[in-house]
Amino acid sequence: MRNRWLVLGWFFLLLTLLLAGGGLWLRVSNENQNRAVITVIDYREFWKTADAADMELDEVLKQLKESGVTHVGIKDTSLRDLAYSGEIYLSPWGEFMAFNRNYAPELEAAARRAVGEQVISPDKLVLCSDRPDTIRFLQKQLASRFQPEELLTFKAGGQSYFIINAELLPLDKPKDPKKPANEFVEVDARLGFDDRVLDRLKAGGFNIVLRPDNSMGSNDAYLQEYEELVGKYDVKYLVFGNEVSGAPDRLEVMEDLVKKYGLIIGIIETPVQLKYVEQKGLDELMVAAAYPINRLYSTTNDEFVQTTDERYYRWVRAVVDRGIRILYVSPFKDRKVSYSENITNTLEVIERFHATIEGKGFTIDQPLPHLSSEKPGCWQQLALSMSLLLAGTLYLFYLFRPGRRFIILLLGLGIAGCLLCNLVVGMDLAKVYALAAAILYPSLSSLLLLIYLRNHREQALASKLLAGLAIILGVNALGMLTVVSSLADIRYIMNVKVFSGVKLAFIMPLLLFVVNYFACFAGEEGFKEKVMGFLRMNPNYLVLFTLGIAVLALYYYLGRSGNNPQIAVSSLELRFREILESVFLARPRFKEIIIGYPSLFALVYLYHRYKEEVILLVLGFGVVMGSISMVNSFCHVFTAVTISASRTLAGLLVGVFFALLALLGIGILEWILRRCGVIS
Repeated sequence: MRNRWLVLGWFFLLLTLLLAGGGLWLRVSNENQNRAVITVIDYREFWKTADAADMELDEVLKQLKESGVTHVGIKDTSLRDLAYSGEIYLSPWGEFMAFNRNYAPELEAAARRAVGEQVISPDKLVLCSDRPDTIRFLQKQLASRFQPEELLTFKAGGQSYFIINAELLPLDKPKDPKKPANEFVEVDARLGFDDRVLDRLKAGGFNIVLRPDNSMGSNDAYLQEYEELVGKYDVKYLVFGNEVSGAPDRLEVMEDLVKKYGLIIGIIETPVQLKYVEQKGLDELMVAAAYPINRLYSTTNDEFVQTTDERYYRWVRAVVDRGIRILYVSPFKDRKVSYSENITNTLEVIERFHATIEGKGFTIDQPLPHLSSEKPGCWQQLALSMSLLLAGTLYLFYLFRPGRRFIILLLGLGIAGCLLCNLVVGMDLAKVYALAAAILYPSLSSLLLLIYLRNHREQALASKLLAGLAIILGVNALGMLTVVSSLADIRYIMNVKVFSGVKLAFIMPLLLFVVNYFACFAGEEGFKEKVMGFLRMNPNYLVLFTLGIAVLALYYYLGRSGNNPQIAVSSLELRFREILESVFLARPRFKEIIIGYPSLFALVYLYHRYKEEVILLVLGFGVVMGSISMVNSFCHVFTAVTISASRTLAGLLVGVFFALLALLGIGILEWILRRCGVIS
């Protein structure tokens, strides 16, 4: 009778997961579309670096195009950009008046007539130019960003002068953290996009990626410029600066623009790879426009990297592992080499990166797609919650063998709770479901493995190894499926929402494994007596050896888990990673191939050989670590399901190889110990 109930439980568990498959379908269909990668170069940074390197910008752009770059990111032209290029003369009002009082009194007089009775602070900016195209650009752009009373103009000596009588702020914060917060920084003003630059780039065959930002002035008429630019230059992508243009009160302008022209917004990954860079108004715009977004990686996050090879590796990982589809490239700033060498190195890495990404099945010459912003429905969420209820009930059944009444009561209360949360209240519990799966299934797989080994002590070793693999992979696959179906919509794919409870998912299955072990082998003496007997035991050399290995594995596991690992990656491991990256679509996780699979094979072999139950406890921790890693791969939701599945398969292949090496090493050690008389 009990076996019949177990079969029914597993049947309904699989059925509910099948009914929840809409989330899996939604996520996989979005990811299958999202195979295009675009590389965008920062025009301003390449322009200024090329000048510093005494290289022609047009030649640099030509080489970039030959290496596969088709998109150029353009930021707002600023006053200091024009001053840098020699198109205007820029000066604070106080310096301007003091200089002209001594050397050009007629110009000082003209300035005073233009100002009249207004009071101009010494820090306000004065700019002038004698170039007709620059003057026209300034007249148009300044008038749409400042109120008439804030903008004073006059002509003298063949020059046009503009006085900006408004508060301005630094556009870029000082990067030196040692500078005092109150240290004076030169102020600036954004002037919008220079169509002279845009025309030249468009004629050169480049696609324009606009990087708009809020104006520094009090006039918001500039917001109407964007539609003309988007239409004229066939713009498809926006990447905002510090804040969304029009935030916080005029966001409807950008919302209408994004919807009307089907624009895609690049959201910038943070340097620590958690979520995205916060920009004022971005959250509201994403929600209002139904998430027309894709993830962007800025190479300025590479500044701490020491070699070009490391940069290349990070770029490839960004696309393959982290779901990045917009690579925003600035020239390298390695201080040990010249500007020209930095540009050359940047071009080489771009070309190498493009070749690798195309070899992995991505495209670099196609536009980014618009992805579905649908969310799994309440019925799919209900099916997910029911599957977890059934899996949890099965776990308790295998663990404690409770009576039928308890199981019926538990299922009845659980079903009522699932209906209430998903259909009546409509709670969004996607992250709770994913966390529950990440804890439950590794724990259930380890329990089933212990039960199997306990009940099949005399079975052939090869059969046990295959059965152990089947249990670990099969049960954890249900956890992977649950996580994918839970965290399925575009908010998770794009890392707008992140999986919570990483530390719990890493630690809880290890703690539950202890419960699994003592419950499984308690026998007639009971759970409590089994624990006390274990604490009083005198371990032999074999147990001490396996315990030492387990402690090292636990140290490695905890030190390398999370987003801020405490154990650094060695150069040897980096080289091994590169080899694995070149062989597989995505490299397997080291916690699986170094800890998980070797622990599983060693556990099965040593228990088969010596029948010491404590071996299962010691090496079982390593098996659970590998199981946690398998499911956790699918909790990195920004990584495509196909990539995570490929990583798991690669982990199986490489892990079994290392597991066989571990068995070989154990055999050699046994031979040595036998010759020394330590074991018989």
